[in-house]
Amino acid sequence: MSFTEFTQKAAAFIMSIVLLLSTSLFGKVYPPEDAEDNTCFTPEGQTMTLIDDNASEYKIIYGSEASLSEANAARILARYLHQISGFELTAAADTEEKAGKEIIVGKTNREGDAFTIDRESLGDEGYEIKTVGEDLVIAGGELRGTLYGVYAFLEKYLNCRWFTKDLIRVPQSGAVVIPASIKIVEKPWLEYRETDWISPRDIEYSIANRQNGNIYRRLSPENGGNFGYAGSFAHTLTNGIVSANTYFDEHPEYFALGKNGKRTRNQLCLTNPETLRIAIDDVLALIRANPDAQIVSVTQHDNQDYCVCDKCRAVDKEEGAHSGTLLRFVNEIADAVKAEGFDNFKVDTFAYQYTRSAPKLTVPRDNVIIRFCTIECCFSHPIAECSEAAAMRRDLDDWKKICETLYVWDYTTNYANFLGPFPDFGVIQQNIQYFVENNVVGVYEEGNYQAAESNGEFGELRAYLLSKLLWDPYIDMDKAMNEFLEAYYGAGWKSIRKYIDMTTANTGRLTYGGRQHMHIFTSMSSDAVLFLNGNQIDYCDSLWKDALEKASLPDEETRIRLSEISWRYWKACNKVKEFSRLCRAEKWQESNKRLYDDIVDLGITRIREGENGKLTDTPDFTKTPNTWYKKVT
Repeated sequence: MSFTEFTQKAAAFIMSIVLLLSTSLFGKVYPPEDAEDNTCFTPEGQTMTLIDDNASEYKIIYGSEASLSEANAARILARYLHQISGFELTAAADTEEKAGKEIIVGKTNREGDAFTIDRESLGDEGYEIKTVGEDLVIAGGELRGTLYGVYAFLEKYLNCRWFTKDLIRVPQSGAVVIPASIKIVEKPWLEYRETDWISPRDIEYSIANRQNGNIYRRLSPENGGNFGYAGSFAHTLTNGIVSANTYFDEHPEYFALGKNGKRTRNQLCLTNPETLRIAIDDVLALIRANPDAQIVSVTQHDNQDYCVCDKCRAVDKEEGAHSGTLLRFVNEIADAVKAEGFDNFKVDTFAYQYTRSAPKLTVPRDNVIIRFCTIECCFSHPIAECSEAAAMRRDLDDWKKICETLYVWDYTTNYANFLGPFPDFGVIQQNIQYFVENNVVGVYEEGNYQAAESNGEFGELRAYLLSKLLWDPYIDMDKAMNEFLEAYYGAGWKSIRKYIDMTTANTGRLTYGGRQHMHIFTSMSSDAVLFLNGNQIDYCDSLWKDALEKASLPDEETRIRLSEISWRYWKACNKVKEFSRLCRAEKWQESNKRLYDDIVDLGITRIREGENGKLTDTPDFTKTPNTWYKKVT
């Protein structure tokens, strides 16, 4: 063998090993350890041409008895292939005999000797993408699986992206070419996936990025329907279930006895049998009115006014936790739901604030969901490692031992400062991984649920990353973030990435005051949010300036200005740089005015949560911007 032949063979061998180790071309499969079984690689790089030079040998085939969402999936695939190539593929029902090459979408009569789809294993949402000879098959669960499979194919093989509801990347090419050997099987890690930022409320965005909850979007059967709640999904007790407006005046005994000896409208007495009877009736009525839902929420109101009557206190003492009275109450409702034959419904309740700790004796029924809330959490450090989170880890561990279905309600913004930095990009992936590794099967990532009014702090980036992570917590998050930043901000995106890395590295730091922890109401002036020296502040300023100078499109410039608001807001709250009180008063007050004018110009109308959160029309520029909200009396 000549030296040249030897080096060629060695290079080919090394390349085959690289391809075997790489999942970038074919995507991650579920679960990760199954990659070797579920992914077929093509070391020599053979390809299959679906469309070329305004022609194709392929037809799209769908089932003559396809579900509404599968028929829609075939239409969506045809539409995007046309957008990419300019060529419109023929679509036909499987009643036509096979007469050439086919792209088979969903459940058809083509299944049999050539290939099968294990729909029982895939469930409602899993999918399989594979080549069978010269045919391409995209099929899965008949509710949403095939639909998800089409979008996954467009993303993984044709480089389409749904970055925001208004920023969709569809590459233009006269030829549509894919690997000749494909086999991908994917199933979601989580059965329930929801976040409330801006774009996830959009129908196509939510399908393409696989958000399936029903609180912020209602999906038609053609779009796969939702997995979610009958009516409201939070704080339903006294607000829809045993409504205070209906019962309190005549029957205050149905409601919690407070520590002050008075009944409150804001929580229930959970040991009163009449309260339970009415609650059961209300829950059954909700289920009957929402037959397409799967969950009914029976959740405490958002306060600490739990009942301290003798019966409630006795149960809580026996159980060693305030969750005792709540879980016994919810179990009775769950039994009534099952007795009525609603086997497809589960009853959801909170492990939240005073009910976060699990009871000692009572175990949730098999049709009860415990939704564990991380409201007290630090979001500078991963839950698995944070010194503050020891009690939270213990509580979650106690629930997972006794609970068949465990969800999490997590948080991704600062509710007192919607416009300020919330540098949690270093923990969101690790936290979601922690959840799924501890038996959690549903996650709601609450952000700025009033986000349409105030997208000032990386709202669209968060939405995109959270959507991806809720489907697969083990994605390459750096790659996903960089793709988004480049598409969203343009040529200056690397400077914004450096800013994100800088702020992520400097949140929750060990300072002269000890280890800092950032929470969801932390003041902007706290070292826990950001601990930066003068040089680092100058560096961040230069990064935003560079990004803006490199913007080549008006949309890019607007997005950069919008995202920079959070940085300027932080500087103003901390009175540094152009907002420093060491400057002349008219200078820093003028800087405040420019910040306010830009906030208004960019369409931001809210700076914090709640009735008091709207931006005021009469700001006081002698004060920091966290005070520029309307105070409703």
